[in-house]
Amino acid sequence: MLVFLLLLIGFLLSAFLPGGPPDMGMGTPGGMTTPGSMTGDEQSPHIYVDRGNYQVGMTPLYFHDPDRPFDAWNAEHGTDGYQTMLKAVNDAGEKQIVAAHMWYPVRQDATGRLADYADFAQSESPVFRQAYQQAGAFFAFNLTNAAGQSAMEIVSANPAIIQGLSAAMSERLVDSLYQPAIAPGRFPVIIAAHGLGGNSAMWVKLAEYLASNGYIVVAPSFISDSGLPNVFDSPDSRYAQSAGGDAVNAAYRTILSEEKVIPSFFRYFFGQEPPPEVGESRLPAQLELTAVPGGGQRVGELMAGLFTQRVGDVSTIIDGLESLNRSAADCEAQYAARGQANHGAQICGRFANAMDLDHIGILGHSLGSMTAQFAVAQDPRLAAAVGYNNGPPRYWEPEGIFGDGLAADGQPAGNPNPVMQIHGSEDIFVQGVFRDIMWNVLAAAGGDPEEIWTLAPERALPTDENPQPIARNAYTRATGDKVIISVKDVSHGTLVDDFFAIASPDNPITVNGADYWNAPMPSPRKSVGEDVFNRDFVGEPYTPLNWGTVNGVDVYLPVFIRNYYTINWFDYYLKGDRNALRFLENPVADQGIIDLRSSVNAP
Repeated sequence: MLVFLLLLIGFLLSAFLPGGPPDMGMGTPGGMTTPGSMTGDEQSPHIYVDRGNYQVGMTPLYFHDPDRPFDAWNAEHGTDGYQTMLKAVNDAGEKQIVAAHMWYPVRQDATGRLADYADFAQSESPVFRQAYQQAGAFFAFNLTNAAGQSAMEIVSANPAIIQGLSAAMSERLVDSLYQPAIAPGRFPVIIAAHGLGGNSAMWVKLAEYLASNGYIVVAPSFISDSGLPNVFDSPDSRYAQSAGGDAVNAAYRTILSEEKVIPSFFRYFFGQEPPPEVGESRLPAQLELTAVPGGGQRVGELMAGLFTQRVGDVSTIIDGLESLNRSAADCEAQYAARGQANHGAQICGRFANAMDLDHIGILGHSLGSMTAQFAVAQDPRLAAAVGYNNGPPRYWEPEGIFGDGLAADGQPAGNPNPVMQIHGSEDIFVQGVFRDIMWNVLAAAGGDPEEIWTLAPERALPTDENPQPIARNAYTRATGDKVIISVKDVSHGTLVDDFFAIASPDNPITVNGADYWNAPMPSPRKSVGEDVFNRDFVGEPYTPLNWGTVNGVDVYLPVFIRNYYTINWFDYYLKGDRNALRFLENPVADQGIIDLRSSVNAP
């Protein structure tokens, strides 16, 4: 199923970053946000070589919100079995919990235990630990040996090979110390929001990269739709304390087995569970479905509710960070007031006055991209956002989140705050949801897609120049500082699939005397123009963007491009480095970028 595949998308690797290009003539945020106080002369050149000047520490965190019920979104939209589990959790007095991991700068001479992948699966529940192990093993199937055989092809003859590859990949994945002291100083904060089925661990390499360059990164696993949210491992979980281990195992089993969002599309649009074909890249024309009157409105309410809960979780994280930034005594008192006395005793005092909470950013992938774009508009403590592979459609917006003004072209105004979007030209998943399910299949079932796609630019057919019309229109409607970048031969997960960048031909993983690395396999191009209506269309094969050379150094280009733009964007808005703006010009134009549009008002 697509949702299962999304659960396994992600895991990040930092990349070699060269010096910047010529000046773009871009300038500062015209009153929409206030960058930090550092001047360009105080900043080192923007030559980011794999890691910055800090080691990195990692710690788990839990944030409780006593004013919100536990997972209210699924209490309304989940299956009967899921709602039964949630009733038991809420009856125990559980309130909303956000489980997260945090990465932060550490002195170069710091010592301690090196964290590993198992630290993301710290849980008393064997059900939860097993799910994490299975998620990590998935990526090993994509490795290829020198003979061109994938691990998936040879696993039937040698099942142990996957265990060896998975262990080796997990060992390479994490390069953080576990819970060391934070480095002296005050550091801006970035919140990282996963997509559908994702989790905090997908951000590990990007988080390490940013933390080594002087940022604190907090990545939640949203209970609404994460594939791996270890909420009941909070030391203050009322449900875990009252119900016991067997009940927690059963609750995790329900959470981990329940697919979110896409099945609800079918329930609301068509009044039935999704057919097996939803696991395919394109849905066949002969699906026998009948559109349910009002289904489009119900899907809009579904998604607006999801983003309302996710944005609320982001605000809960910031509330918790404000407490962590205080003295140990004040922090413990505030954590106790939220019902988190146990976690407060564990964590308070370790990050006092270490966070520059006047400069907080947010980034995200897919649903997380839209979460980031909504959150930066909703919570005034957020200064800027970055979104990978998705822009929000109008009818998924929480009511009033962008105000009631108009954009320059007369459309309803979009985001008023700084947003940068980076997306791929071959994102077949986004096209499958917005164009296949919500247009072609809906129309074939007797529905009217124009009732939900009310803005004409969102109804535009995708083209090579405009591969994601909805993301492009989110950019067009935005009234604040904005950049949108299209990257060629990049699919839905490529920009965040750092697990695939861990092993290269020059740096393979060796198991049982054989070398393995990531060799992207050709994929068919997605349809554009009128071909989106052709159910028999099969695109020409292409090789996804992967390894390349920049300034004489081999880099994994999707990660290189993502890191380059992300850190320069945040260096400008969160660190006040005015030189960073000129680095928002394509550094590898012949190897990745097919389109870059920007509107940044600068002094």
